[in-house]
Amino acid sequence: MTGTGSSPGTPTVSVILPTFDREPLLREAVASVLAQTFGDWELIVADDGSTDGTRAYLEGLHDPRVRPLFLERRGHIGRTRAAALDAARGTWVAFLDSDDLWLPDKLALQLRRLADAPPCGWSCTGYRLIDAEGRFLPERPASIYRPISGWILEPLLTFTATAAIQTMLVRRTLLDEVGGFDESLAFRSDYDLALRLAVRSEICALAEPLTLVREHPGRTTTQRRHATLFEANARVFRKAAAAAPTAALRALCRRQCATQLAAMAAALSRERSHRAAFAALGRAVRAAPRAPGVWRASLGCMARALGMHRPVRAGQGGPAA
Repeated sequence: MTGTGSSPGTPTVSVILPTFDREPLLREAVASVLAQTFGDWELIVADDGSTDGTRAYLEGLHDPRVRPLFLERRGHIGRTRAAALDAARGTWVAFLDSDDLWLPDKLALQLRRLADAPPCGWSCTGYRLIDAEGRFLPERPASIYRPISGWILEPLLTFTATAAIQTMLVRRTLLDEVGGFDESLAFRSDYDLALRLAVRSEICALAEPLTLVREHPGRTTTQRRHATLFEANARVFRKAAAAAPTAALRALCRRQCATQLAAMAAALSRERSHRAAFAALGRAVRAAPRAPGVWRASLGCMARALGMHRPVRAGQGGPAA
């Protein structure tokens, strides 16, 4: 399949792939781009100061469509993606992480569906989870993908819809319109981007699982404290509340912010960081005192601080509030 809609010398799709010290997995990710049935693309591999064999591998590639971008170590995936986006020349921009994979028809199918859906400035696909060796993992309720096309801001805010960045294909002009990545966000800049895209444009969601997301001990999110991830979510919701187009959506953002802060407080409490836990609870109450889980989390934090909380036994379910 050949590209359409680009000026001479301009690829139809720019693929942005950030990496750091993942040479073996990076090789597989790059191979999945090289195997695409749609061939009018450029691949910008943004290397965040790797110390393994990544540079030698990238310099040894002889496909002119692959453009390595060697950066000083930042340790900030949003900034690494932003640097690659600055170098991108394509009409459309796709994103892939260095531990994930695409199936061969991923780009071709997305471009075809987008051509039939002119109002949509972006697209996402289904995905499957794989382990470190590439074996399929059982589907879990929290990771089940539901393809919802159209205006999806509210479903994204309530986590009833997902648009994983590894599955996205976005028109470059739309990315520029929303301002690209927020480099002030250390975590969850991808979710923040999806929310801003959802304010400006309808999405074309494909049901097909065309992306393979790898779960392994080295994955970025698995290395973060739960409290840190909840705080990152709260910051994104607080930002979304300031930009939400209606009063109802602003209220929803505030409730979601408070719910994440309550979860952060519970995580801090379980770490015995009681003062920080109560500070997070105070922020949750100020954001939305009636948000689900705020007062239940408050009771749990109080019980733990007073030494009254009974630990959850193995097999009894997830962590207590």
